[in-house]
Amino acid sequence: MDMKFFSSSISGEEPIDFSKIKDQEKIKHYEHLLQQSFNQILDAENIIILAGSGTSLAFNKEGEKYIAPSMGNLWESCQHMNPFNFDDIKNITKYDQFAAVKINKDGKPEKESNIELLLSRCDTFISLQTLAEDELQKLGKFVVDAKNKILEETNFIGKLTGLEERWKHHEKLLRVLGKRQPKQKRLKLFTTNYDLAFETAASNTGMIVIDGFEYGRPYRFNPAWFHYDIVHKIQTSDKANSYLPNVFHLYKIHGSVDWIKTEQGVQKRISDSQKGEPVIIYPSSTKYQSSYESPYLDMMASFLEAVQKPKTAILCLGFGFNDKHINNAIIMALRTNPELLLMVGTRSLFAEKSSFNEDIKRLLMEAVKSGDSRISLIDSDFATLVNKLPERNKPTPEEEIFQLFQKFNVGGNTDE
Repeated sequence: MDMKFFSSSISGEEPIDFSKIKDQEKIKHYEHLLQQSFNQILDAENIIILAGSGTSLAFNKEGEKYIAPSMGNLWESCQHMNPFNFDDIKNITKYDQFAAVKINKDGKPEKESNIELLLSRCDTFISLQTLAEDELQKLGKFVVDAKNKILEETNFIGKLTGLEERWKHHEKLLRVLGKRQPKQKRLKLFTTNYDLAFETAASNTGMIVIDGFEYGRPYRFNPAWFHYDIVHKIQTSDKANSYLPNVFHLYKIHGSVDWIKTEQGVQKRISDSQKGEPVIIYPSSTKYQSSYESPYLDMMASFLEAVQKPKTAILCLGFGFNDKHINNAIIMALRTNPELLLMVGTRSLFAEKSSFNEDIKRLLMEAVKSGDSRISLIDSDFATLVNKLPERNKPTPEEEIFQLFQKFNVGGNTDE
């Protein structure tokens, strides 16, 4: 199993690497500790999932062209729009002076390909207005084209047609964590991803999403919807109405590929003919300024409130902690909320060089080493981690029939 695990329940100063343990009894022991950590999360009264780009990368298959883009893929896509112009943009913004140096596959140093840094440099020069007019126009056009390319690349759900098996990890995650016991609060799923992966997985499994948008045309954003719920109305008067078990709240902190800004406010795009400005916080330094506007501000306010509630567990999946607003909220909650549980699961978490925030990694590691039993850290990709989640809510016969019809609707093969 390609997974590393670290918590205060493990004796020693370093994470255990399952792939290097040969003793079967030790493997069983550490897997038991891992399951204990999972069960603590599942038993919490309030569960928060914080999903980053690593969750969507699970749709990709090694040896095939990517479906969900990584940050490196977005750099290449923007570069391929016009390679000569791309080099001009790097020169105008003095990109190489600010880019970090990494060691390539040949063991030689080279400048890191960081699309967020490049767009941030463009934004800086555009706001300063110190360049010649033709250079400012070139930067402005590049920023617009790059943002459109990023929007296009992250709107990838259509590429998964006929690949139903690649949905199994998203679907299991929602099935395990989305169906709550009567005394537990609704799952709150926060994501920085723009794509429609969780909405589609919810539809595949018969889950109902409350995402802050009205359920009737023109599907306007209204944060009041997060305070509503859906119940199963009992006709007889001697029984109370019961909450539907398959409902969760979805908060898209950085926007979505199907959100547009119109004169009537922020709406969901339901057809390609609808005109409106995309509602997305693009990867650049200006994302922090944009986060003070609605609907981003509403989403972030909900996150700040959620992490401070007692008996709360946060499960961070595929998230590299490279958003200072989210980081500050979680670190403050760890300091002020003694009942908070935090599990971080992402790829290359313990690697010396990775995209995971080094300062946050150091802080979390030190907390675990000092005996903080609220924190557990897992170095694993999204698919491997989800496979290890205890399957408490197996599909009911009704849900299996529903999924069977879903396969017919999308033209899938029902043979197992």
